[in-house]
Amino acid sequence: MLTPGHDPILLLDDLWVAEVEGLRQQFYPPTKYAHNPIMVKTEAWEGEGPYLWGNRLLVDPDTGEYRLWYAAFRHADNHYRWGYAVSHDSLHWEKPDLGLETFEGQPARNMLPGGPHPHKALRCLERDPRPDCPPDQRYRAIRFTYDGEFASFSPDGLHWTEYPANPVWRVPSDIIHTMWDPARATFVAYFKLWEVRGQRVDGPDGPQPFRGYLPFYHTDTRDGVTHFRGPLVTFQPGGGATVQEDAEFTLLAERLSFDDGGGGMLSGAWTSKRVICWASSDDFIHWSGERVVVQADEQDNPTANIQYMFVFLYGGVYLGVLTMHDETGQFNQQLAFSHDGLAWQRPWRDPFIAVGPPGAWDSGMVLGPVDPIVLDDELRFLYGGFPIIHHTDAQTWDSAIGFVSLRRDGFAAWETDTEGTLTTQPFVCPGGRLLVNADAQGGAVTVEVLDEAGQPIPGFEAAGCTPLTTDHVAASVHWADADLDALAGRPIRLRFRVQAGRLFALRWE
Repeated sequence: MLTPGHDPILLLDDLWVAEVEGLRQQFYPPTKYAHNPIMVKTEAWEGEGPYLWGNRLLVDPDTGEYRLWYAAFRHADNHYRWGYAVSHDSLHWEKPDLGLETFEGQPARNMLPGGPHPHKALRCLERDPRPDCPPDQRYRAIRFTYDGEFASFSPDGLHWTEYPANPVWRVPSDIIHTMWDPARATFVAYFKLWEVRGQRVDGPDGPQPFRGYLPFYHTDTRDGVTHFRGPLVTFQPGGGATVQEDAEFTLLAERLSFDDGGGGMLSGAWTSKRVICWASSDDFIHWSGERVVVQADEQDNPTANIQYMFVFLYGGVYLGVLTMHDETGQFNQQLAFSHDGLAWQRPWRDPFIAVGPPGAWDSGMVLGPVDPIVLDDELRFLYGGFPIIHHTDAQTWDSAIGFVSLRRDGFAAWETDTEGTLTTQPFVCPGGRLLVNADAQGGAVTVEVLDEAGQPIPGFEAAGCTPLTTDHVAASVHWADADLDALAGRPIRLRFRVQAGRLFALRWE
């Protein structure tokens, strides 16, 4: 039986929602900050400008300072570099003088070390929360190179030591998101691979359907066929993967489309679409359990694929923000959720963060985001923006970083213009105060408490509940002659009666 703690309860699906009458579920995207962007290029090493792509935003556990690791690409030398910024309010960001790197012979202020393969310096990192973690490995990171994934470790997230036996892994492609998964008490990674499909013509039995997964590949197209060469990933039943280095195969190449900006085709006789995979590790060195967990489907644009997925835990739910890309060349962000980090639901296909209007700083692609900044009544998500599309011919541009704001816990609401009810699944009452996130301006929300069989508990009927009639992210619920502490430890349900309002979430205090 469900046992709530103090985290918000998001009413996304039937994990918590048992019955709904007269309400419709509505997805709510965040709002872009009117004065975006909030971080632009100021340093020579930043190339075409700062952005977010496989990066993290963490809160210093001692000072409460926001710590941002960000990306920068320089077209002139095809280098992906990374830097560091800090903030106390999430609006104003300082690029501290770290004195760790140089760029073209000059101090590179806040640039972080590149290490071997400096053209692929971007790392995705995580802070190890375990008390027994060695101090010099408090921060762990991994990055893609064409020789395989390189692990590195740091006491502070700034000074990094490469693992001496790199590479540690050869499965992922060039964009990886890592996080600590408290439910599994281990680290997990979400990474992309190319799923190549077509008709294979170099086998002994003539043309045969082909599907293969590769972290990268080289192609040569001529005489109506494309010859592929690269590491071929084979997934094992139940999880895990093997890699055949320097695999080769040939596919029919009639009716090919155009290079999508990454060397792939999103339509035509063969396609190479990016999919999102998962793996786990206890130490960032040994990875296992690889499997595909999210890919574009028939509800998406026919040329859609998924470039990246940023995942974070919120309210006990895995929330994923997917970078959706198709033959328009644009990148838009889409929201997904999961209860185990593996089986994902995407009930809303509209953008969570959309590209801006023509001429805007983010009119071509929006990338990221990073970890949400949780404030009293809102969530802020920093994201990267580009004025160009993915398959651009441009050689210079100005990328930057902005943010969007979302009502706290306000990813989706159950709403009505008239009236309706929502009844929860049974759960163990924790006692204390029930706080409801609802917009009841011009209407009302009342709550009644039911027993496990669905019958109102005396004293907790809707008639005795003080109606909520305001717009509040944490409105306290009261009954005239009853206190929830009397029900602590008992199985109950809640029935919300909504009149001309929106019900977002609830939590206990």
